[in-house]
Amino acid sequence: MRITHLRGVELTDPAPHEIAGFYEQIWGLQRVVTGGESVYLRGTGPEHHILSIHPGAQTTVRGYRLGLADRAAVDDAAAELGARSEVRIVSAPGLLDSPGGGYGLRITDPDGREIELLAEMAQAGEPGAPPGRPPIQPTKVSHVVLNSPNADAYLQLLIEVLGFRVADETEHMVFLKCNLDHHSVAIARAPHASLNHVAFEVPTVEEVLAGVEHLRAHGFETIWGPGRHPQGMNAFGYFLAPNGQVVEYTAEVEQIPDDQLAPRFWVPEDYEVYDDWADISSLRPTPETRTLMRGVPEAARHGAS
Repeated sequence: MRITHLRGVELTDPAPHEIAGFYEQIWGLQRVVTGGESVYLRGTGPEHHILSIHPGAQTTVRGYRLGLADRAAVDDAAAELGARSEVRIVSAPGLLDSPGGGYGLRITDPDGREIELLAEMAQAGEPGAPPGRPPIQPTKVSHVVLNSPNADAYLQLLIEVLGFRVADETEHMVFLKCNLDHHSVAIARAPHASLNHVAFEVPTVEEVLAGVEHLRAHGFETIWGPGRHPQGMNAFGYFLAPNGQVVEYTAEVEQIPDDQLAPRFWVPEDYEVYDDWADISSLRPTPETRTLMRGVPEAARHGAS
C-alpha cells in the first residue's frame, strides 16, 4: 500500500462554527462549505479542504484523511485491510457524499478514531481573497501528532499495514513519512488518547515569523517558538487555539527520498538551536507546554484497543 499524502484532519467541537471562526478569521484558512452543523476549511493548496469541524460533545480529533493514487488503489487497500484481523473496516469502498466527494473507505485506529483512505477527490480552485482575510495563509496540513496509550499497536498499523516509514524517533515520539516530507503523522507515547497538535504549512520561514507576530497582535502568544526542530529541520511556532487544542505554523520541512532515509534515535544532548532568530527557550518545550500538548483525554470510542 502506498499512501500519497495527508489530506486533512477532522475535529469535533461543541461549537463548530465558533472555532471555525478562529481558523477562518485569525489562522488564515478559508471556509469552502458548511454541511449543516459541520464546517469545512481549505488552505491555498489544491486540496478541497484540509480541516473539517463537526459537532460533538467533546473537543477531539475525530480522525484524519490519507490519500491514495486512484480508485484501484483504494480497492486494493480494502482487499489487503480486509484480510487483516487486527484492522476494522467501518465503511467499505464507495463513492463519498461528503464535500469534495471522491472514492474511499474508513478504518479505525487503535484508539478508536477513524482514518479515511480516499482518492479522486475534487480539487479546490484558486483561493478567493475575501475582505479582511488574514495575511498568513497555510497551504496544507503538514502533519498531525497523536497521543496514544496504544503506541506500539498504532505504529504497527501505520508501518506494517499502511506502509509509512520511520523518519526519526525520540524516547516518547516516532515520526512517520509517506512521501518526501520528513513526517506526515507522528505518534507520541502517552497515558491517554488525545490530540498532541496539528501543524499547518506556510510557504516560508518568514511567514512563520510573520504568523507569530500576526497571532500576537490578536492576543495569541506562542506557547513554544519560534524555533527549528532538529527532527525534520522545520521552522515552527506553536499556539493554543481557543478550544484548547495546540496548533502550529511550520515551514521548510525536510524532504527525504526513500533511498536516503536514515532514521535516528534522538536524545536531548543532540538538540541544537539552528537559527539566529530562534530563542534559546525554543530548544525544548516547557513543562506547561508539554501539559497542553498532552491534551484532554478523549472519551472511549468503539473499536479502541
